[in-house]
Amino acid sequence: MSDFLKQVEEDQVEGKVLYAKVRKNKLFYRICVPTIMDEGVSYSGLKLSYDTKREADFEEYIFDIRLVRKNSKRTIYESVIQFDEISLKPLNWVFTVTVTDGAREAAMQLYNRSYLNYAKYCSIFFDNSYCYGNGMFVYPYVNGARKIVLQYRMRGEYDDYRIKLKERLAALRFCATFPYLKSKRICLVYEKYSQMAQDNGYYFFKYCMDNSMEKVMGCKIFYVITKNSPDRDKLISYQKNVLDFMTIRHITYALAAKLLISTDAKAHVYPWRRKGSALVPFIKKKKLVFLQHGVTAMKKVDFFYGKGKSGQCDLFIVTSDFEKKIVFNNFGYSEHQIPVTGFARWDVLRDKSGRSNKILIMPTWRSWLEDCTEEQFKESNYYRNYYDLLNNESFHDLLKRYDLEADFYLHTKFRNYIGEFSIESDRVKILEFGEIPLNELMMKSRMLVTDYSSTAWDMFYQRKPVLFYQFDLQDYLQVHGSYINMECDLFGSTAKNTEELLKHLEQCIKSGFSLSEQQKEQYNYYFKYVDDKNSQRICEAIMKELL
Repeated sequence: MSDFLKQVEEDQVEGKVLYAKVRKNKLFYRICVPTIMDEGVSYSGLKLSYDTKREADFEEYIFDIRLVRKNSKRTIYESVIQFDEISLKPLNWVFTVTVTDGAREAAMQLYNRSYLNYAKYCSIFFDNSYCYGNGMFVYPYVNGARKIVLQYRMRGEYDDYRIKLKERLAALRFCATFPYLKSKRICLVYEKYSQMAQDNGYYFFKYCMDNSMEKVMGCKIFYVITKNSPDRDKLISYQKNVLDFMTIRHITYALAAKLLISTDAKAHVYPWRRKGSALVPFIKKKKLVFLQHGVTAMKKVDFFYGKGKSGQCDLFIVTSDFEKKIVFNNFGYSEHQIPVTGFARWDVLRDKSGRSNKILIMPTWRSWLEDCTEEQFKESNYYRNYYDLLNNESFHDLLKRYDLEADFYLHTKFRNYIGEFSIESDRVKILEFGEIPLNELMMKSRMLVTDYSSTAWDMFYQRKPVLFYQFDLQDYLQVHGSYINMECDLFGSTAKNTEELLKHLEQCIKSGFSLSEQQKEQYNYYFKYVDDKNSQRICEAIMKELL
């Protein structure tokens, strides 16, 4: 093998993207790569690959490259891609250039780490996208690794040019009032997509407001949420400390913030997915207290939330020494950055099930189905299994025999597909996202049926049983992975099909929804604190480490 090909395989050399321009239905993609001196080795084409970890979804296209100019050090190529001739799937497609010696091939990575290069794709007037007739569009997008990739998705409300105009006005306001804003020591609290107030972010914010923690912590605390959120009414008492998402005031405060406090990554304080923003790189430099959305155990996320990664944080809030060990061993944070406090939402978690006859069914999402069309979703293994369960006659008979009802709560990322689920039993109810706060659902339910959702820990915290419906375990482990052994470390029975699930469900019902002896022993291992002082401990950790 030539030395150059070996260097490419080991990512010791890389190419640079000079531009990616869309003209009508064509993309002109120009790259600059090292000139190859090894005899018999050459660049053979530009490769466009679907960004997925699931082998069944893998897809790629190869495009010819045209020599533009060449010298002893650098060679410039251009490739033209006609969008009408390729079939894209949501969401990201990555470019590499293929290097070959005739017998072997290697993929050279392509980057452009210049901020000016990033900013030129955020122009108010430079659209640089191609729209399909079905509402989808595709455009060059600069990702966190500074690769200019293609993103294919539905056009959203934050892709409008008026949002970019707001950003310019907010930037001017920020510059004009910088000394004043800096003195406020602004902390922004928010949850997923800045659309919710029902998770750790809301309960932490509520604790801070109700206990005058702004004075104690010496900062101004604001909650960020969309105007049309179903959770807005919960924030009426704190209106002076609420920022309407994507107003000029919100954007200004996002630029001025000293600290972000969230259940999700920094990106959720801003439009989570949009065509381009020149302000995002500045917001991503803010310090983050990661309150978490759920216990880190059943899904590997260190590739994103790990130190030095796109979703890195400065404080990683955990619930137990068990979870702290996972984060310490896999994420690269020091021990003082991983305070064991418990979740803020657990401060108000109470068992309200009493004589309730409610069972909660709440599956998590699948990354390989994100932003797919309705038809693609209906063809998925995920949809078929849950549709079949919800319409299973034996399941309906079981509910009737024990006078039970089941609430089906679809993950927020799949909320657009809720209309695809139709139920033939009045004992099974489909709940829309935001219709009932998740905390309330869990407190009033006798048990939970889930797959890999971290809500399992909330139910177990209340000493309620959990059943794990894992019909696609191998796919899940291949794509997401797990920090625990799904076969022996879970605190509930596991089912691979509907028949097994119904068998375990009936056993659980007959036991009076009680925990087994083994689960009772696991309880203290998985939870360090069972009190109402989690938010207090989070505030103390923030003051000690970041304020």
